[in-house]
Amino acid sequence: MDTITQALLGGAVGYAVAGKTSRRKAVLWGAAIAVLPDLDILIPYDNDLDTMTYHRSWTHSWLIQTAVAPAIAGVLHRVDKTFSFLIWWLLVWLALVTHAGLDALTVYGTQLFWPFMPPPVSGGSVFIIDPTYSIPLLAGFLAILLRPRRDFSDKLMRYGFVFSCLYLLWGFSAQQWMEYQTRQTLAERNIQHTHIKVSATAFNTLLWRILIVNEEHYYEGFRSVFETDKSLTLNRYDRGRPLIESVQTLPSLHRIKWFTNGLFKLEQQGTQIIATDLRMGIEPAYFFRFKLAEQNGSALEATEPNRVRSQIQRELGVRWVWERIWNPAVQFNITPGIAGGG
Repeated sequence: MDTITQALLGGAVGYAVAGKTSRRKAVLWGAAIAVLPDLDILIPYDNDLDTMTYHRSWTHSWLIQTAVAPAIAGVLHRVDKTFSFLIWWLLVWLALVTHAGLDALTVYGTQLFWPFMPPPVSGGSVFIIDPTYSIPLLAGFLAILLRPRRDFSDKLMRYGFVFSCLYLLWGFSAQQWMEYQTRQTLAERNIQHTHIKVSATAFNTLLWRILIVNEEHYYEGFRSVFETDKSLTLNRYDRGRPLIESVQTLPSLHRIKWFTNGLFKLEQQGTQIIATDLRMGIEPAYFFRFKLAEQNGSALEATEPNRVRSQIQRELGVRWVWERIWNPAVQFNITPGIAGGG
């Protein structure tokens, strides 16, 4: 989730833990602690692929957060005696682990169990920015900040927090229903697959993107919660298996394969071999594309895995998502242009 929403969630958690003692301090400290994991974006890395795949790693690990919570609580208790050490400990621990847990519900990928290295948790049941989730938390946060003693502020914070939790539950339930319907469709059509990813589209949990991957191809489709027709339109695309086999010894390929849990494709553009994370974007406009190698005569030479950026028309994409929620016939027709590469 975006850092602002993480701060709002931290404020709500702080209020639930320590609001009886000091409402305003509880939300402010909770918000401040909750943004700490995202400071990893300040750490420089050698290339863009490392920057992507090391984000949400050790700073988002439940194991590391649990280990450091007592130390952070001890420091804060020395600075501010408003809360007991135990309250500080609980506030710090919950603000950190709920941050990582919320991130894990998005599709990006969160390494909850670092330093153990299973593929990052990539839930996809909520988009990285979702106003329906964030606005109730914002209302409660501002109410406590501006009018901490009013009963109305207390109710707004509590009801907003409960609503946000129920919204996450709704998103997970809708996602599971969409996945169930997708599996039925795949069985009926006898479509072989190794991976299924159902994820929320931009800013909502009403329209779901369905990604199916096997060794040779990937399929993309969309389904709204309002659709009663059981038919599902799936468009098939080539995944670039010959290219994958030709560069399978590259460490950068293994890294992106691990981070995406196999949800990627390879393609050749000119002399460049480009890997695309299929989880984030809509065909053909994807956010994370990396140059892994370059054709030099008959040989492929590894390159620094830096991003190949595309000019994605986000406004048109968001408009299409909104229209597609209500109308299954709306088509997504955007061809991205290459903006530059590394």
